Amino acid sequence: MFTRIRRLIRDERGVTALEFAFVAPIFISIMFSVFQFGWAQHKLSAVRFAMEMVARQVQLNPAMTQAQVSTAVKAKLADMADDNVTITMVTNTVATGKTAVITGTYTSEIGLPYVLAFPINWTTTVSTNVST
Repeated sequence: MFTRIRRLIRDERGVTALEFAFVAPIFISIMFSVFQFGWAQHKLSAVRFAMEMVARQVQLNPAMTQAQVSTAVKAKLADMADDNVTITMVTNTVATGKTAVITGTYTSEIGLPYVLAFPINWTTTVSTNVST
């Protein structure tokens, strides 16, 4: 009887599978979280790129309204990322002329699968000179 117990204690078969069972769920959850964060950064980059493209349009057509700017940015995002973004445009008068400041805000949810998720608000701003 004691020889069987000693043999069972010294037996190392299956140890790797047991270690994998402990580590795999944590590792996979972290991988999913990193992927979600990367996807959120991609969306932020796409929003900024779309806003820069529309800022060039504002330079050529200073009469564009905030609604037109918002529509143009969302149209550009339809091909790149989620167009669920809030766009605002403010025109400021500075010593060198007028400046249009376009701000985009969107919310992305990041979290560990089956554990917790929390929303993060991302904001990016593009400024451009506007000729009058």
